[in-house]
Amino acid sequence: MGPKRNLILAMLTAVLGYIGILYLGAGPVPVPWPDGTIWAPGPGVAPSPSFDPRDQSVEAALRVQAMVEEDLFAIAGVIGAGVGWTADGRTALRVFVEPGQVSAVPTRLANFPVVISEAGPFHAGMPAPVTAEADESDLLPTSRFDRPVPVGISTGHLNSTAGTIGAVVTDGIDTYALSNWHVFVPAGQARVGDPLLQPGPYDGGANPADVIGTLAAFEPVKLSMFASNKIDAAIAKTDEVSPFTPANGYGSARSETMKARPGLQVQKYGRTTGHTHGAVESINTSINVTYGSAGSQIARFTGQIIICCSFSAGGDSGSLIVVEDLDDEGTEGPNNRKPVALLFAGDQTRTIANPIDLVLNRFGVKIVEGER
Repeated sequence: MGPKRNLILAMLTAVLGYIGILYLGAGPVPVPWPDGTIWAPGPGVAPSPSFDPRDQSVEAALRVQAMVEEDLFAIAGVIGAGVGWTADGRTALRVFVEPGQVSAVPTRLANFPVVISEAGPFHAGMPAPVTAEADESDLLPTSRFDRPVPVGISTGHLNSTAGTIGAVVTDGIDTYALSNWHVFVPAGQARVGDPLLQPGPYDGGANPADVIGTLAAFEPVKLSMFASNKIDAAIAKTDEVSPFTPANGYGSARSETMKARPGLQVQKYGRTTGHTHGAVESINTSINVTYGSAGSQIARFTGQIIICCSFSAGGDSGSLIVVEDLDDEGTEGPNNRKPVALLFAGDQTRTIANPIDLVLNRFGVKIVEGER
């Protein structure tokens, strides 16, 4: 049975499933945001005041995505699929395709619009030239910092290039620096106990003068298009990292996390682009990510968060993504600085990140919040 016929059958199944959800009382799907979540529009989005984040259409879209996703990936050029918004705030399926491959993707599935976006290829790889501004001490995120160092700056395994220290985490006994697997375990070739540097070797870090900690635990990425990777993460045991960003960043992340939802305004501080701002474009996203300098290894991730636009660049891998909840006068709202995700890949426009709760649960840790 060919991919086109499979897709037609999947569409019919999705329609029936949608009808069943609306009229036959199918069980609820967990909604990916907590009670009390404040909704904010994404780029160019102005949702209706009556739009309810718990609206059953979002649950239905997640169900439809699950039913049609395999067949969408069978279409040439499709590299990702998730759930998000249309430009006017309606729930939609989001499909990400290689440039020039949009014609074969349906524009509607099971009564939901399909927003088709050209994207990719997405890479988890080499650092890019620094565009961040120096802090008040005239230090760039690639600089060597006095210990304890801030988060949001250059780090890496002694045999890697450079990524970003995302956060300080604790298991209640020891403290650790959080980053990515591909930053702390280059090409999968590292062992627990290996020294980790600040700055990373690409930025001049050397062993033993710049050791910041030792590799404590990591979650390997399975390099396969048939995998179902959830996180790209690792932790380093250290007591030489502060929970604050450099002075020109957002400060300290909160210890209480928040789940992503479409349109959520976010911010991060990273090794390459410094303090940047964006919005969640797609949740529960399955996406293909390229690893390796030759670009020959592809890993499939599921349940990911896509953020737009121009939010990161190579070397920002490992950055912690937190909520940006400020009024026009800069006064913090109740959700400001709550951790949302761990950045690990991107293309020229979009960023891919792991839901932070998956990362923290994997290592049995929580975010350390600095005292202000």
